[in-house]
Amino acid sequence: MNTKYLYCIVSLIFSCCLPAVFTGCSTGIEGTKAIKYSKGVKKENMPSPEEKFISGIESIRLKDWKQGRRFMFIDDRASLVFESDAPRSELASLKGKRVEYSGTERRITPGGVEQAVVRFSDGIYTYSYPTGKLPTESDTLLTSLDFPMLADLATVDQYRRLLQGVSLWTRNSLWYDDDGEKIRGRRFVKVIIDSVSTGQNGFLMDLSIRDENGDRAHIYMNPVNRGLESRTFPSLFLLTDPRERHTSISDEVWDLICRGLVRPGMTKEECKLALGNPDDVNTAHDWNQTIDIWNYNNGTFLHFQDGLLTKFRI
Repeated sequence: MNTKYLYCIVSLIFSCCLPAVFTGCSTGIEGTKAIKYSKGVKKENMPSPEEKFISGIESIRLKDWKQGRRFMFIDDRASLVFESDAPRSELASLKGKRVEYSGTERRITPGGVEQAVVRFSDGIYTYSYPTGKLPTESDTLLTSLDFPMLADLATVDQYRRLLQGVSLWTRNSLWYDDDGEKIRGRRFVKVIIDSVSTGQNGFLMDLSIRDENGDRAHIYMNPVNRGLESRTFPSLFLLTDPRERHTSISDEVWDLICRGLVRPGMTKEECKLALGNPDDVNTAHDWNQTIDIWNYNNGTFLHFQDGLLTKFRI
């Protein structure tokens, strides 16, 4: 056979096979299939209706602040992290004090590193916060939510305009009375937001609520992008009645769920609605039955047999 003719045949075969090899090798390793996410995974990553509801509220980066931006201290302990020329008596009662942003300065630390220091003023005294970040970083990395125990009044105003007078359903039973003391509230009940103001106990906002019986209480909340997910709007409220999604649950059990209580015979789903997700789960098999043990960090203990609650400690 002619050598030139043989070379053409080999080249033709190689050129046809090569795309097939790389087509089945999308990850760079021969024989490895491309990773595809299922519809379920994509759905889980979609924002919830509650997240969409507040998506228009964004924290403002330091570089976009203007002098005079208003803030309020929400805890006396702010004196532990803010430097000030105020007298000791003034620093002992910072809670409720209004201050304004007065600028950012550069400072050399004892270690010789330059950092940004953000200054606030009440018109008489100054309150400075060492950011621990380089001046070139602080402008873009820091927002109005990154200053401990200091509420950005513009952000509180945004939440007030969005939420005041709105009817919602609660997801959390940790409520507070007028004195800031914890009280046992109810899950999944309809409430009206009467007012939104600056918070306390480390929370930036205080939502005054009223249920259908006219009973009043307070729910403390942080903005969703502050990183404290247990007390953000999506973790505290629902936009629609959850009862409509759980019609198979009896009224008696639903009442227990709303009060954050459980009883023997409740299912895992019902217990999860009442108490939230467990922090630790152990599963075992005892002859012909399945045993599940749920533990919560607060000491709550649930014991299930074949999916039904048999023993518990709250």
